[in-house]
Amino acid sequence: MPANSMGVSRCIQLKKGIMPGLLLIPDITGFTKYINEADLQYSQVTIALLLEAILKNNKLGLQVSEIEGDAILFYSFNKDYTVDEIIEQCFLMHRAFHHQLKQVIETDCSCGACTLLGELSLKFILHYGELGSVMINDFCKLYGKEVIVAHRLLKNDLSLKEYILATEDFFTQYGTNYIRNLQFEKTSQVIDEIGVTNYRFLKFY
Repeated sequence: MPANSMGVSRCIQLKKGIMPGLLLIPDITGFTKYINEADLQYSQVTIALLLEAILKNNKLGLQVSEIEGDAILFYSFNKDYTVDEIIEQCFLMHRAFHHQLKQVIETDCSCGACTLLGELSLKFILHYGELGSVMINDFCKLYGKEVIVAHRLLKNDLSLKEYILATEDFFTQYGTNYIRNLQFEKTSQVIDEIGVTNYRFLKFY
């Protein structure tokens, strides 16, 4: 068997084949502008601190597929989570992000990287669907249409900076019994080459 085929087989076995799973993506809004205008030496440290704050507050024990500069791709094949637990996980990561952001801002540093920090914010994408995986050299990467959908939804039509966006596929799996009776608004978006994707969103206050 060719080496590449063996690599793909090991990767699929590791991920238990093609299985339905949860995707959760926290994404830093304002990242591109921040990196473009801030000093690279300092901005890389700040972004690392913010991403670490999110990772340290992964109370559900979600798996990490990728850290993408301004976002983390979490996933899980655990079907036992409740919708309340997942939404609360987003709130927890959001609080941790802003706690860390506040700490850095309050250092009284006047460098370009620190003065621009107030423009950063955090949003979340929640999706559920069939997930596959591919092995690229020694790296196992999530693969499939649903991964594309989740990433495409990062560039959506919402004018908000901070929110939770959850697809109807997510709610079909986990239900709609929200913690604290949160009211998500319904809308939809056409994704090129995918079609109409229905989702709900909740603004952070």
